Amino acid sequence: MNLEECINLYLKYLKFEKNLTPNSIYAYKKDLIQFKNYLEKNNIKDINKINLEIFRQFLKYLDKFKYSNQTVIRKYSSYNNFFIFLESGNILHKQLSQFIQPPKKHHKLYTFLSQTEIRNLIDNIDIGTVLGLRNKALIEFIYSTGARVSEVVNLKLEDIDMINNEINIFGKGRKERIVYLNKNSKLWLERYLELRNTLLYSKKNESYQSKTSDLKKYVFLNRFGGRLTTRGVRIIVQNCLIKAKLTKKISPHGIRHSFATHLLQEGAGIREIQELLGHEDISTTQIYTHLNIKKIREDYRKFHPRA
Repeated sequence: MNLEECINLYLKYLKFEKNLTPNSIYAYKKDLIQFKNYLEKNNIKDINKINLEIFRQFLKYLDKFKYSNQTVIRKYSSYNNFFIFLESGNILHKQLSQFIQPPKKHHKLYTFLSQTEIRNLIDNIDIGTVLGLRNKALIEFIYSTGARVSEVVNLKLEDIDMINNEINIFGKGRKERIVYLNKNSKLWLERYLELRNTLLYSKKNESYQSKTSDLKKYVFLNRFGGRLTTRGVRIIVQNCLIKAKLTKKISPHGIRHSFATHLLQEGAGIREIQELLGHEDISTTQIYTHLNIKKIREDYRKFHPRA
């Protein structure tokens, strides 16, 4: 079986058997296509011509791209899981997966906003237009729920329970969890939803919407009445930071980090934060304890008379 056939078979497995999200499948596909292109440049098209030495040469080739530690670890996972799939199906006759050792994860401290900075960010959003209302509802929503940006853009009207202030979120691997709206988030989400249809049904968008009627189910829309993209959310956050005159480099994920950090600072348990964030592994959540220790250390040095 050639490389392309193996990759297509694996991607179908990820979609129909593992039930991964489109974003996760795209990431796997991107990594595997990069591997395929490298092999084809070296005249290798048969999957069973791959050996450990060839794979090590490919990893050395990746070094020139200066990928981050997180990206390299993801790529290792992509290739290792691909090999495991092929080995278990007797498509790949050599055992490669057992020899692949991913690099150690470098735990960096996330950038987040203080509680004062979050208030400043939200309070400076102009709500004079429906797009301004959307922006305020959007950022309040991320800060209230800690949702990932991919989860926010895929949020549907049917996922919202305003009576119980609960949101049904489908996270990584299509895993379902419940997150909660605080009173501010609920207020601005309701105000946005009252005017949301002006984006969906404006005259300039009629031809566009007639082709994309399925978009009517998504909560956060762009100015054309289409579903807001992850890139669109990043641009909104950046513009709001500029408006609030905040100089920290914060992405939508940084607001998620702020949500978790502030919960921890206010006394929430690490297990509860893990559940709200949708982390499968508690070690992923424990980075926030490091953030809190750093804050405690800074406060000690700032306020203790002999520090």
